[in-house]
Amino acid sequence: MNPPATNWIPGLAVLGVGIGVALVYLLTNRKLQSEAPAPESLDDFEARYQALLAQLKEHVASKHLLPAETWAAEQTRLEQAAADVLRARDGKKSDALRQQARAEKLAKAEPTFFSKNPALMGGLIGGAVVAFFAFLGLTLTQNAEPRRDEMAQQQPPPMQQRPDGKIEALAAKVQANPDDIDAVTDLAIHLIRRQAFQEAKPLVLRAMLIDPYHPKARVGHAVVKALEGDLPGSIRDLEHLTARYPEAYDGFMFAGMLSLEDNDQQRALRNLEAYVDLAPASEMPPMMRVAVQQLREQLAQPQQ
Repeated sequence: MNPPATNWIPGLAVLGVGIGVALVYLLTNRKLQSEAPAPESLDDFEARYQALLAQLKEHVASKHLLPAETWAAEQTRLEQAAADVLRARDGKKSDALRQQARAEKLAKAEPTFFSKNPALMGGLIGGAVVAFFAFLGLTLTQNAEPRRDEMAQQQPPPMQQRPDGKIEALAAKVQANPDDIDAVTDLAIHLIRRQAFQEAKPLVLRAMLIDPYHPKARVGHAVVKALEGDLPGSIRDLEHLTARYPEAYDGFMFAGMLSLEDNDQQRALRNLEAYVDLAPASEMPPMMRVAVQQLREQLAQPQQ
């Protein structure tokens, strides 16, 4: 009895269609990759930013030639476009610095035992993660009830935040004259002090467009740089500005706070002490002198 004949035609047809689809996908993907535009460099972002600044200056000069609503709409569009380009440029610069630092660190590092045995490294990491979360869950369970009672005993009565009269006055001045660089920068700095960063960022951008060399505008821009992830660069810029411009004394306070965030207490104390010495008493946040004294005493204690 002869075995039944095997019909290979359907299988070969499916195999041929699969190979054809794979070839089409590979060729199309290569074509798309070759036609994709090259990513923009820092020079490209800088050129776009400078072009937008030039457009803004021309637009400001032609204010009397356009209806007020048309002029304001175009002004807003140009400012938003400049803000987007500036944010993208700073982000790309920060990414490039991080990648460079990572590459240099990897180039200097010698291969370790675990880098030669990744499977063993993965097993140890997995076991450590499981042990950590088990310990964390047990600790939180044991401490949750005492902490809740302690917080209930120590929690002060809620305080209503009073409106800041100076901010309201500065906001009125900016509304009356949006090109008043001193009012715009003062309002931005006051908002940053109150941690109203989202409200301060567009004011900082506007100040940089009006006068990119204004010391307080540059202080605000340095703080925005920290909000976008470049903490070391922000601290360097603030210290540079405070060393050159006496009117940039707010930079000492921001540099001190950011240094604490960067876990550099000596640098924080140096900047905060300078701020306490230079800032007018009417502008100094409450308890600032007490906080500086506490930090000074903490650093004076011998390390355990």
